Amino acid sequence: MKAKLLLVLLLSLLLSGALQPGARLPEREKILSKMIGNWLANWHYSGKKIDDEFSAKSFAQYTKYLDNGKNFLIQADLEALKPFTHKFDDSLLSGDFTVPRLGSELLRQRVLQVQGFAREILSRPFDFSLEESIELDADKRGTSRDLDQLRSWWGQWLKYLTLTQYINLQKTDMTVPAEGADGKKEADAAPVAAAFSPGLEAKARLAVGRSSERLFGRLLKERSEEMQSLFFNSLTSIFDPHSQYFPPRAKEDFDIEMSGTLEGIGALLGDDDGFIKIFDVIAGSPAWIQGILKVEDVILKVGQGDEEPVDIVGMSVADAARLVRGRKGSMVRLTVRKPDGRILQVSLVRNVVELKETYARSALLANDQLKRSFGYVYLPKFYHDFNRSGGRNAADDVKKEIRKLTALGVDGMILDLRGNGGGALEDAVRMSGLFIEKGPVVQVKDRHSAPQVYEDRDGEISWDGPLVILVNSFSASASEIVAAALQDYRRALVVGDQTFGKGTVQVMLDLDRFLAPDQGHLKPLGALTLTVQKYYRITGGSTQYQGVVPDIPLPDVYAYLEMGEKTQKHSLPWDTVASLSFSTWKESHPGLAEIRKRSEQRLAVNPRFRSVADNVTRLKKQRQKTIATLNIDKFMAEQESLHRQAEAYRREQVAYPHLRALTSDDPAALEADEKRREWLEDLRQDPVIEEATRILDDLRTAPPVF
Repeated sequence: MKAKLLLVLLLSLLLSGALQPGARLPEREKILSKMIGNWLANWHYSGKKIDDEFSAKSFAQYTKYLDNGKNFLIQADLEALKPFTHKFDDSLLSGDFTVPRLGSELLRQRVLQVQGFAREILSRPFDFSLEESIELDADKRGTSRDLDQLRSWWGQWLKYLTLTQYINLQKTDMTVPAEGADGKKEADAAPVAAAFSPGLEAKARLAVGRSSERLFGRLLKERSEEMQSLFFNSLTSIFDPHSQYFPPRAKEDFDIEMSGTLEGIGALLGDDDGFIKIFDVIAGSPAWIQGILKVEDVILKVGQGDEEPVDIVGMSVADAARLVRGRKGSMVRLTVRKPDGRILQVSLVRNVVELKETYARSALLANDQLKRSFGYVYLPKFYHDFNRSGGRNAADDVKKEIRKLTALGVDGMILDLRGNGGGALEDAVRMSGLFIEKGPVVQVKDRHSAPQVYEDRDGEISWDGPLVILVNSFSASASEIVAAALQDYRRALVVGDQTFGKGTVQVMLDLDRFLAPDQGHLKPLGALTLTVQKYYRITGGSTQYQGVVPDIPLPDVYAYLEMGEKTQKHSLPWDTVASLSFSTWKESHPGLAEIRKRSEQRLAVNPRFRSVADNVTRLKKQRQKTIATLNIDKFMAEQESLHRQAEAYRREQVAYPHLRALTSDDPAALEADEKRREWLEDLRQDPVIEEATRILDDLRTAPPVF
């Protein structure tokens, strides 16, 4: 069977002209392939060899990328590709694209067959009263053994899509408002029970049919650059998760996104087993300001204004992103599946990123029970305007906020780096220097040379009192540098959850720049992001993989997501370099064990933290449940239960009456700033911030250790 299928595919490619016996390899493919292979082999930090072991891993990744959701290929297809298991290294170094062409043709033939299955399946009504279910985790489901099992899977999948579409239509018909339609945070709109409507089922099935045809049409028109991208990224991903090839079209999208002029919702999308998932929400964006969309949400459908939503399951990330993006002021409606299984409709008005929302801001926190006030500085991201002299940067802005708070006579300072994914290294070094006199902050090492030490040299200190740094699993890169340095100096207590563990540095290489003068006709080649350096603490350990372990751990609302480098395949390992010479903070440091003990005692009797821990446990269990019912009564009951639990948790988030959050700026200006007033009120509801004020108080009263 395997040999016969492979022969059929080769004949198909020969007849189409994609392969010609004895023909020279296309020059562009050859140059591009060798260029990427050279950069990976000689400059990637890991120094991994491009050999048969690398080839076998790349082959496994390629077959996964080719059919990420296991929606089209069957076991015989994988067997047909198996002879190429140890040929990927040779293909990369020679520029031979036989494997990706064969894979693309294989996928095309299966898509045509599935298109026929789908048309037949959707021609008849679904019976939602049956006791049926579907496995949504592709890894648990596995590749279909034959065409009969593949057809059975598509019968379940189309029924699931029709069921969710039916419920969305039912919500609309019963005028249940979509969550977030007015751009504000709202309670979940739970599904409403109603008598089954055959007409509504037919309408839902018709919509799923149109959406499926668009998916099949896109897959059948797969561009050659997408085929190349899939092949190259199956190779780069073996080096580490952050090295990636961008074909010319994707490079243009990346440039638009990085320019800050992108009009959209501000969500970074990625592929996860054929589903489009939110990997990051950009600070200052419409999605970030609204606060409903979160990392790990899966987008099932995208609707433009009042138009019929488009099913994007199985769609490429680039094509999905183009649907989500749009003109400023226009509305987009997303059907999303939350990590706990809830299916919601979220409406957002597209806009550009509001830069002012990303800037450092501060507040005065008054804890009436402790009879103390504390400074609070929030930094959503590390920013630096390199394009003009005197442009804003995170380090200078944090320094200004600290000065304002110091003038108010605060008893301690909180620097909140939760959710901060990093930014400019320069600002991380300078920000660390705001709290120490001088000394090394971080070591940066590439593959070929000794570590380079970055130091604070100015001798100035902006704040010399008690300091707490808040982190969580979304704190990464530059945030980890600051937290690690101040922890190593014993200058601050790091509080919260273990950080992301991204201790690597990438460069973006425009491959057109490396063409010879007589090769201009080969442009555009696209770009390559390459991991070339790693960060190391002043104690010698890398921040990569392990991240920063907090001095005082606190339950985090996102703990159920299991984020971080340690969860990513082929991430670079933790390692060490030599420790540097440095002096710890001059003041006597209170006993950490005593402070941790006091915090643990408070957490044990704090109902808010128990609620957070219980919610994390609930969500972890829900995430492990990957089988969804196709019985409408059970589906509706489950959705109603999930919405009810989420709403109950939301109602528990109330302000601490003894905690007041006051502006550090002119109070009169606050009257005209509704967003800032809402932000101050949110601070009063945050149990982590409330506990941080008590830890700062402990820093003043715990027995010192000399």
